[in-house]
Amino acid sequence: MKILRFVFWDQVSRSLSALKDVDSQDTILMCEVREEATRVQHHPKKIALWFAAMRHFAEDLKAQNLDVRYVALDDPANTHTLFHEVKRAVHDLAVDKVILTEPGDYYLQEMVTSWSQALGVEVELRPDDRFLCSKEAFKTWSTPKKQLRMEFFYREMRKKYGLLMEPDGTPVGGVWNYDKENRKPPSADVQPIKRLSHKKSSILQEVLTLVRCHFGDHFGDLEPFYYAVTRQQ
Repeated sequence: MKILRFVFWDQVSRSLSALKDVDSQDTILMCEVREEATRVQHHPKKIALWFAAMRHFAEDLKAQNLDVRYVALDDPANTHTLFHEVKRAVHDLAVDKVILTEPGDYYLQEMVTSWSQALGVEVELRPDDRFLCSKEAFKTWSTPKKQLRMEFFYREMRKKYGLLMEPDGTPVGGVWNYDKENRKPPSADVQPIKRLSHKKSSILQEVLTLVRCHFGDHFGDLEPFYYAVTRQQ
């Protein structure tokens, strides 16, 4: 059986549920498409972060002897929509099954639920188990509530996982949060620490040039670009 494993731009993690049982016979699909970069006019730094992290992750996967089909933004064959790139890969590779981890976007969630019928192949949509709270657990917690408030959910997670909690079940420091203090302006003598920066790889340099060329009309400045784009960084 030929399996295609699709990875979204914000899922570049080897622990992703869609990749946990991947082997060298499968193909991993990652693609840079204009549709998703412009559906909402994202800040160019964000687009550059996506693309650079994806390209580095793809190289890491290849180094593990895994087969990666990577569609760059400027690939002449790029259809610039997620569905049509998956469809093109299914056709080109004679895929029998598509495996992916559910996206963290309701628009994309609705879209991928139609893929099986539209592609004519089995599509396995796996839960994203990288969160401390599953959708089912949140539904169980929230269903009886008359009012949903982040503070109450936050406290529940603190208790469940023992995060900054004393043995007697009270929060470390005696209070749950310091929001009131966080609202105060900084004093005049506060000196910000030096911003952490990383050496720009050749991959990142190429991505910055690409984003500058294709998304220069988006709001915000592309550079200076400080962000980490690899797991090591």
